[in-house]
Amino acid sequence: MLVLPKKKRPPEMVNPKRMLLFGQPKTGKTSILASLDDCLIVDLEEGSSHVSAMAVKVNNLDDYKQLINALKADMDDNNGKKPYRFIAVDTLTGLEELALPFATKLYNQTPMGAKFTGDVRTLPNGAGYLYTRQAFMRLLKPLMNYCDTLIMVGHVKEKEIGRDGEQMTERSINLTGQTKNIICGWADTIGLVYRDANKTMINFAPSDDLIVGSRQEHLIGQKICVASSDENHKLSIDWTKVFKEEE
Repeated sequence: MLVLPKKKRPPEMVNPKRMLLFGQPKTGKTSILASLDDCLIVDLEEGSSHVSAMAVKVNNLDDYKQLINALKADMDDNNGKKPYRFIAVDTLTGLEELALPFATKLYNQTPMGAKFTGDVRTLPNGAGYLYTRQAFMRLLKPLMNYCDTLIMVGHVKEKEIGRDGEQMTERSINLTGQTKNIICGWADTIGLVYRDANKTMINFAPSDDLIVGSRQEHLIGQKICVASSDENHKLSIDWTKVFKEEE
């Protein structure tokens, strides 16, 4: 029998379960993730080659299947313990490209697409993007089973918009069509990674021209420095203001 609550309960989650980070190239996204303890980087764009990182390079669907199988085997061998605290997908654009053959396979399973070959994005009236979205999410979601926090990394997209008679540049994650809306709705925290002099910052404070935000109380409206370098270019990285120790 359902027992109705009579008082507020404290939050069940302190840290994000699904974090979306985006920014311009060469702003240090991969470098700061490489320093995050117990973080596996799923490298889809050869971005981890220049840093010391716990990373696995994925170049095709077979590589991705092997990764999922390895994560499952590790979890089974350790009595259900998740293999990593963090898994970072670097980048979502790379995952979109990786998902294309899978999208074609999904379309081939329909009566209309049984004999189709090629890129489903060329289907009339944008019909193929339904299958690219399905394929993308079916690749991404299983990673949640093997970590406490899934970090999704992407590039920034800037577009000119008109608002209240004024032109402004809106910045958000660079993903295709409805995939962007799905991912932004699925993530519980979204941040813009950017450089400020010798600092690498993550901005969680939304504005008229920036699509970011968080459901986590300690991140709401915050701009947090996660890395800084001294005059000798020595980098110091600290994630403790982003990810709190769970009690």
